[in-house]
Amino acid sequence: MNKKQIALAVSVSSIAILPGCAFMEKHGGKVIGAAGGMVAGALACDGDPACIAAGAIGGLLLGELYDQRQAELRKIAEEKNIALETKKVKTFNSDRENGLELSINEGGMFEVGSAGLKTKARLDLMSVATVYREKPQKILVIGHTDATGNDGYNEQLSERRARTVAKLFQEVGVPADQIYFQGAGESQPVATNDTADGRATNRRVEIVEIDSEQSLAAYNLQRQNNRAYLAHSNRTSQEKTEILKRVEKTPEPSQQERAEDLAKYAAVDFGGTQATSDFNTILQATGQPASDEGGIGFSMFRKAVASEPVELSPCFMDGPRKIGDIQNLASGKKLGIQEREMSNYWPGLNGSVWLDTVNGHMVAIQDLYILRETGAPQGSPTVTVYENVASDKTADHTLKPHVEAYPGEAGLLVRAYFHDARAVQCMDVVMGNTSLKAAKEGKLYYSAGDHLLEQNIQLKRLN
Repeated sequence: MNKKQIALAVSVSSIAILPGCAFMEKHGGKVIGAAGGMVAGALACDGDPACIAAGAIGGLLLGELYDQRQAELRKIAEEKNIALETKKVKTFNSDRENGLELSINEGGMFEVGSAGLKTKARLDLMSVATVYREKPQKILVIGHTDATGNDGYNEQLSERRARTVAKLFQEVGVPADQIYFQGAGESQPVATNDTADGRATNRRVEIVEIDSEQSLAAYNLQRQNNRAYLAHSNRTSQEKTEILKRVEKTPEPSQQERAEDLAKYAAVDFGGTQATSDFNTILQATGQPASDEGGIGFSMFRKAVASEPVELSPCFMDGPRKIGDIQNLASGKKLGIQEREMSNYWPGLNGSVWLDTVNGHMVAIQDLYILRETGAPQGSPTVTVYENVASDKTADHTLKPHVEAYPGEAGLLVRAYFHDARAVQCMDVVMGNTSLKAAKEGKLYYSAGDHLLEQNIQLKRLN
């Protein structure tokens, strides 16, 4: 980019901070949208004035559209007393705000265990849906539940509810081919699941309007790995109480008891000690949440969660956070992601093999791919355990974990859950933000009878 282009980019970027507060409150979306469009033009159009102007117009129209949407939604919320919040978002494939989130607390909108809307909820949502009839972009409806009940059932229930709302949008005039739906189940709580009020807050519907299908895929990747959701466990208070009984169980099993339990349950003795809730070494290695969460907000129902700190707990205090596929309402087609170049993966997490020998047993991880832009896991990794590897090179346990990843300022927290928990229940491993030959920290958790044990694991990259 030449000096003239740089000067244009700088002068246009400055527009956003020149107006007074009152002006920005009224016209902020338009100004910033136009600035973003012109900066994009300066960077991508190689100085062509017509091209740059087109980008500015596109940005202006998008910012104006979001301002209009927010004003209309606020009016409906006041008139009908609907609990909703909106927030503009920015995905990693865009240089400006390119989406609008709307969250509606649906604690009383559906019958218990049903995807059918109550009468008032249906009328309220029809009013909301009419806002999106004019110039609709891609519309994603996301359904959420609390942590009560089976996680698989909750995911399916949230998807059915999201589809119900998506069809309602179609009924009021939003084209079906522009509408998508997704069930997030209990994976993204914004309040505690320990109280009735918190569970009601977590039972919600979110509407996301975004500029393209590519941005929709990017939004989905960013949202899944927003560490703020880890502030609240997706286990019920009863489940956490039962887990803590195993963690706090005393005394620790004797060597003979441990051997008998491990033999009985066909488990592996990693030489661990009684698990604790101390997570400081992992927290320190991960650091604070990455300062740029990709523009995906965590402001939904701020009054309910603003005073609650974002604190992580060991993986055994949580459950796998599984989220359903995004599906198009008209075609039923699932939204995929584009193939990525190797350079777009997290350093060392582009299919490399990672391994460590723990108490004589080798643990190896392969086919783990994590996107650099978002920290989103890809593919289907495999964890293999070789018992007594010095004398026997045969694989004893081949596991297909559910993997999550959460970026921090100092490292990437990689969390793995195992459906067959006889060998390992879960693992927390911190990878570096730059290319490293070894993980920064790691702990694996496994069962020995009624006890839950933990052991350090120091994964090293093989290739």
